[in-house]
Amino acid sequence: MEGRILHVVGDSKLGGASLGIIRLARFWQTLGWGVDVLATDPQFGRALAAAGIPVIPADVIWREIRPWADLKGLWKLYRFLRSHRYTVVHTHTTKAGFVGRIAAGLADVPLVIHTVHGLAFHESSPRMKILSYTILERIASWGCQHVITVSHFHEQWGRRLGIAARKKIRAIPNGIPDRRISVSRDRQKIRDRWNVREEQTVLLTPGRLAPEKGLEDLLEALGQLPPELRQRLVLLIVGEGELRPDLQRMAQDAGLGEQVRFTGFQENIPELLAACDIVVFPTWREGLSIALLEAMCQGCAIITTAIGSNREATGDGEGALLVSPGQPVQLAAAITTLSNDEVLREQLGISARRIYEQRYTQERMLEGYHRLYAESLKELSNAQTLSPVLSSIDR
Repeated sequence: MEGRILHVVGDSKLGGASLGIIRLARFWQTLGWGVDVLATDPQFGRALAAAGIPVIPADVIWREIRPWADLKGLWKLYRFLRSHRYTVVHTHTTKAGFVGRIAAGLADVPLVIHTVHGLAFHESSPRMKILSYTILERIASWGCQHVITVSHFHEQWGRRLGIAARKKIRAIPNGIPDRRISVSRDRQKIRDRWNVREEQTVLLTPGRLAPEKGLEDLLEALGQLPPELRQRLVLLIVGEGELRPDLQRMAQDAGLGEQVRFTGFQENIPELLAACDIVVFPTWREGLSIALLEAMCQGCAIITTAIGSNREATGDGEGALLVSPGQPVQLAAAITTLSNDEVLREQLGISARRIYEQRYTQERMLEGYHRLYAESLKELSNAQTLSPVLSSIDR
């Protein structure tokens, strides 16, 4: 059997999880495996093509829940997997994980793995929402051998909820390449692009402009700051998403038009991080935020919410100021503290960088997946049939 992997993503947008999938795919290509990604988002498709990763543009998984269409999509994916024999099917995101795991299980794919990049609910979600999604996750877990969480917090939470049999769940924390850069000479040149003066303090929040990212809380917090402090701050909101028109309207209505810049999607995130003063993540829900890890890698001063995965990533606040999600007053107080304390900003940045180096490098993440694939294939009852594949994994 030829060693082939299919990552199933569906129509999820390009983001932190997508970049992690690209890194995984490139890693297995270097080991001689054939790797495809089933994805239909155009921006993600272009990123895959640029990385030399074949795209399967099968339109069989959609973000919205549409039972009849979803059933037909599942059937089409099952037929595809029956006719294109993959050694491993690796699913990602909630919807693709549900449809993909069931289709792969029915198609008798030898090894099926699902990565939970973030559950479809957060710690404060209504009990019925948590229960409903937990049931769906447990049903889908029938079709896979492993459920991977990107943080130890979600590993423990997933076991308590019962999203899969306990023995199936394990954590492989996210990791990113070390792209730390120094832009001391060009710092002001980068800030000039966004009309930021040298004496101003730049807040930056990167990511999708989507519900539960807490961006409304951040704008409300900015509006609560004393006028003299607010006037020397600039907030760069970096990214695109369905909430952009609402957020722009909210900023204008709050009289923040001079303080807030919507930059749209940017590829030069390390440069922006290096040129800002404080990075803010007011999110309600995350798996283990790639954007947060990028800020830690850069050694930025960070404010973020005290949700489980953020507490884990920052060493329970060693590498960031933590605030409760949905609390603009606490967020405003943290912004005030860091804006007025350059020494504390430097200390937090040093701690964040150290935690990244110890726990969240790309090498650690790839080694975790390499070990999982190798162990799992060796445990299969048809390991003799898979012996050529195992030899390629052990190189």
